[in-house]
Amino acid sequence: MRKNLKAGILMSLLFSAQASAATFVYVSNAEDGDIGLYTLQADGSLQPGARFKAEKVVMPMTVSPDKRFLVAGVRSKPFSAYTYSIDRASGALQLVGTGPLAESFPYIHFDRTGRYLLSASYGGHLVSVNPVGADGRVASRCR
Repeated sequence: MRKNLKAGILMSLLFSAQASAATFVYVSNAEDGDIGLYTLQADGSLQPGARFKAEKVVMPMTVSPDKRFLVAGVRSKPFSAYTYSIDRASGALQLVGTGPLAESFPYIHFDRTGRYLLSASYGGHLVSVNPVGADGRVASRCR
């Protein structure tokens, strides 16, 4: 697991969502195609938890401004955004649904309102804006 954790850290971003008593850290594991949940301990160590299925080459992640949803981008075809709801008590992720992405985006981020997913790809020479529903699902990009 240590090898996979190192690979995930090198190939993705770390995000934390605060709950009332704990801080949760999510790490995408590109090669395994999943997202690992860790709980930050008082001494700074990470306690491993559950892993949540996505697809191979899952990499960039972003958390909605209200901390209700985590969106993970899959950089293999068909390019897609996986939306998970975040359980505030346990940090567990529950798959809400998937939506299309126009390219293999290494950068994704919610806008301040949480209503749009902003994406950029230098290699694809593309920036994109996808609407996000109230349920966190990413829809087809804006035209």
